[in-house]
Amino acid sequence: MDTFSAVLGDLLSRCISFAIDRCHQQHQGVEEEGNLQRLRRVLLRIQAVVEEADGRCITNRVMLQQLSTLRDAMYRGCYFLDNSRCRTIQAHATYEVGDHSPGLSPFSPLKRLCISTGAWKILPRAVEKNELQRMLDHLETVVSDMQEFVVFVSSYPRVPRQPYCSYLLLENCMFGRQAEQERVIKFLLEPRPPGAAKGIDVLPIIGPGGVGKSTLVEHVCFDERVRRCFSTIVYYGPDSIRGGSLTVLADTGMIKHRNPVTTEQSLVIIEPGNDMDDETWRGILHSLRDGHITTVSKIIITSRSKEMATFGTTEALQLDFLTKEAFWYFFKTIVFGSTNPEEEPKLASICMELATMVDGSFMGAHIFGDILRSNFSAQFWYRFLKCYKFYTDMHVRQVGEHPSEVYRGISGRTSIWTSKNRFVTTATYAVTYRLYEASSANLDDQSIVPVNDVFIGNFQIQGKIDVLLWRSKIPPYYSYIAHYEVLARQPQMLPNKRKRSRPLAEGLV
Repeated sequence: MDTFSAVLGDLLSRCISFAIDRCHQQHQGVEEEGNLQRLRRVLLRIQAVVEEADGRCITNRVMLQQLSTLRDAMYRGCYFLDNSRCRTIQAHATYEVGDHSPGLSPFSPLKRLCISTGAWKILPRAVEKNELQRMLDHLETVVSDMQEFVVFVSSYPRVPRQPYCSYLLLENCMFGRQAEQERVIKFLLEPRPPGAAKGIDVLPIIGPGGVGKSTLVEHVCFDERVRRCFSTIVYYGPDSIRGGSLTVLADTGMIKHRNPVTTEQSLVIIEPGNDMDDETWRGILHSLRDGHITTVSKIIITSRSKEMATFGTTEALQLDFLTKEAFWYFFKTIVFGSTNPEEEPKLASICMELATMVDGSFMGAHIFGDILRSNFSAQFWYRFLKCYKFYTDMHVRQVGEHPSEVYRGISGRTSIWTSKNRFVTTATYAVTYRLYEASSANLDDQSIVPVNDVFIGNFQIQGKIDVLLWRSKIPPYYSYIAHYEVLARQPQMLPNKRKRSRPLAEGLV
């Protein structure tokens, strides 16, 4: 009887403890869901202010800094919310991309370059709760501090433009460079101090390939304030610099703007192909002073080399790639288009992993966006992710770098992949490449192979080919082309001992 009483008491104690724990977990779940709802509401308020500010012509430097702070807070909050949602989805997913990706060695360098789905650890509830609370406190502080900013924003004139949805707006407008644009415009409009020696003011704009230097300069040149200030705006590319000086304007210079009615001042944009020495720079300045049609007062140099900063008369503008939070906001909008990501949680989790693998590439975001928007199927997106992870891992082992890192150089060696069954990897080619830009208006589409045709196997790669990577829809409206030459000898792949659980072609729709 005593034993029965002890067992009954133990069972009763356990039931009570289970009920208390269950109630506590439900209470925590309700509290966490309430905080997530508060976070969504705060983000909506910040997003409304940012969109209103983007529609105004703000010129004040401090106001632009405040707007940049608001944007960063919005990007961080959206990234946190989406990442939290994706972690929850991955915890209950019936498939795991990271555990079944074909050809991925446990010691693969790809593991260090991207977040695999299987590697998304489910954080302890207490840690996740603390992270959520810290993010919520931060954003509520930002909201409470932006009251004066909202008042000041309303005093600036609106920018006239046609209404767009967010997807079309990002497709047709420059993203994330508003503060940098205003800094360049301020440099161009700033007159020389009275009594200062006559000369040419020079602003170097420096950054890696594909970061948006040409796009920034083109948007600056389209600004009406700049066009009213200069009678001529001329662009000199790498082919213009010969023998240590600029060649004749009519031969190589591209006139972007001409208005003789305005002041007799010219803006010159120079994009040297390689580093310049002091002698070459002096020769360029001499050519501009003696041979230019109007007086040159301002020069903008765009280059990948940090050495160009020494030629500036003011501090160089350094352009970097977007933060992961800002790039996720951009990538998500481009990939989903007019579809709401919150209505497609599985696709959103796949999209977040792809955003990590693209590694901040604007061109990669547009290429992937065109492919994924063609089929909003979770299975289709999942199979594409698996194939791209396989290719990226292979590329790292062959070339030693992530594909996005390789293509930030003008030329070099890489590998490309094709498929015959909708993204199923069937062939890889070791190639040399040379990237170049061409005006979309002058492009002969008949001789260019779209990159999507390479991915889906509609084109047989042989010898030398030109592949259209992306056709930009914003100024300067470049078409970005890669000239590939297939190497005669294929490099040997490093051995991979991990077995595939099933053929790569299975399940692809």
